[in-house]
Amino acid sequence: MRQKNMHSLRVYLYIIALGVGIFLLSLLLFSKPTPVYEEKEFPVLGTIVRVKVAGEKVSSNVLLNTAEQELYRLHSKFSPNVEGSVVQQLNTDRKVEVDEEGLFLFQAAYNYAVITGGAFDPTVRPLLKLWGFDDINSTKKVPTQEEINKTLENVDYRFIKIDEENREITLLKDGVEVDLGGIAKGYAIDLVIQKIKEIDPGATGFVDAGGDIGIIGPKFGELAWVIGIRDPFSQDALKSIDTIYLTSGAVATSGDYERFFVQEGKKYHHILDPEDGYPAENASNVTVIAEKAMVADVFSTALFVLGYDNPALDYFTDFGIQALVISPTGESTETKGFDYFREKM
Repeated sequence: MRQKNMHSLRVYLYIIALGVGIFLLSLLLFSKPTPVYEEKEFPVLGTIVRVKVAGEKVSSNVLLNTAEQELYRLHSKFSPNVEGSVVQQLNTDRKVEVDEEGLFLFQAAYNYAVITGGAFDPTVRPLLKLWGFDDINSTKKVPTQEEINKTLENVDYRFIKIDEENREITLLKDGVEVDLGGIAKGYAIDLVIQKIKEIDPGATGFVDAGGDIGIIGPKFGELAWVIGIRDPFSQDALKSIDTIYLTSGAVATSGDYERFFVQEGKKYHHILDPEDGYPAENASNVTVIAEKAMVADVFSTALFVLGYDNPALDYFTDFGIQALVISPTGESTETKGFDYFREKM
């Protein structure tokens, strides 16, 4: 009887051992390894672009190389400060023939200028040059009212003519110049993400272009990325005034602390109002969430210009955005759906 019980015990232990072995083998075969993130920074598009990515089937370094090639291609093509770029040619020759990509970007810039009533305006470059915000090496200065008034005569998106059939962009008035910086950075983020996903659909990570962030995929494939909204009243660039969580989509922030100079105790920043030619004064920080970085990029600029007391803020949610606007005195207002992104997903 004792031998029979010992035999039954051995069989029972063998079954348990076999079950444990099968379980461990299943974990080994079917569980995904923890993604290994690699990151790199690139000085392009007038800012520092940081790409952090982990490939699922493709090396993270291969994906970083893909991002680098795409970023520098777009920089060379659309930066107004690069000799031979499409934008530089247009500003010099007054007319340029573009490819499908160029046509798309110019058309998008024009359409968003219409949608925002000119708060976003791609012809703002003469003002940027006047204030010294067109290039990091330009001399910064406060222009005279006479200089501003004269320059404003050349700032109006309606001076751009787009011939879709012949794919030609024409500037209709001498003195008009285009700068796509307010849309090209977001477009570049979207395109980098698209290229990475084409190579490796399971890749995760993000692209951060000077505070404009596009999500490649959730952190470790399932968690939200935690994104702090910078406190515009603190000199500490890492201090946050709010936090959002994203597993997809994009967020863009425009702030009066990004590029500025101080003269006679007054701060002058680079987000210029195309209507009066001065730095917009009715906001300190605008954060916009959208499915695409290009959309978030455009509206963060436009809503900054429109300011804290913009009565049409919720109207712009029709274009797929949610926004938070912080006033120069620290008050805040937001669209009805913005609070959703404060919750961990």
